[in-house]
Amino acid sequence: MNISTFYPKHPILQKYIEYYYFLKAEAPDFQTNYYAFPNINIPLTLHKSAVYEIKENYTKVQAVKNGSPAALIQKSFQQPLLVCLQGAIDKVTISFKPFGISSFISRTFDEVAPADSQAFTEWKSLSSYHLFQQQFFYTNDLTERISLLEWFLLSVYQPPAADKQMMKAIKILSDFDEDFSIDDIAAQLELSTRSFNRLFLKHMSISPVAWKKIARFRHSLANKLFNSQFKKLTEIGYDSNFYDQSYFIKFYKKLTGSNPTAFFKSIDKLADDKLVFRFVKE
Repeated sequence: MNISTFYPKHPILQKYIEYYYFLKAEAPDFQTNYYAFPNINIPLTLHKSAVYEIKENYTKVQAVKNGSPAALIQKSFQQPLLVCLQGAIDKVTISFKPFGISSFISRTFDEVAPADSQAFTEWKSLSSYHLFQQQFFYTNDLTERISLLEWFLLSVYQPPAADKQMMKAIKILSDFDEDFSIDDIAAQLELSTRSFNRLFLKHMSISPVAWKKIARFRHSLANKLFNSQFKKLTEIGYDSNFYDQSYFIKFYKKLTGSNPTAFFKSIDKLADDKLVFRFVKE
């Protein structure tokens, strides 16, 4: 299994996309199973030729020869997601920043991704999308693939009217130095709490309270994995506003299935440390 990571080249795309990663497996009998964990980024995955099965907290993708392309998307789910990949997988995943995908779809995100995982059909009616798929998977040159991908994304780029409002809301929700309440954030946006909740749910397919929990989890995860100043889990918890250690442990169990100590011992980092998975050992 080969994983290659790239970062957006075009300035517009850099605003909305964190990174791309390619995963390719040559062997037809390839198989891997892993758990992915709640994330504030939105992954959109394009497969060259595959069939898929989606159940609650479970997604299986089987590469097939001479089949149809498949596109899958997840919203910010709140429990571990078991992913099973089989066959000669050839895929690219676009990791959109929070709210980033809204600038590349015509419907609101709650319409596009009402469930944790589903097929992505937003571009299916576009002839340019089918042309892009043919050209993209025809070449194995990753640099050329990136150019084609960015060309297509820019062709469908159209920021929604709520762009500035939502970007401001996400910035405030992600500020764990201040830790504003939902009522405070709504007031800063000059909205009622009810209107803010409706706006956020419409464009993120998750409530601001639930999204903030995932953001706090990712904040603590980044501090533990990438910030050498933190040595103890208690320090990690305090820096991410987990002032109750028992709640910190309960919180991790819900989002990862493990307590913090066991979780950090079991995970693997891939794709320039952007991906955090727990592989299921055979």
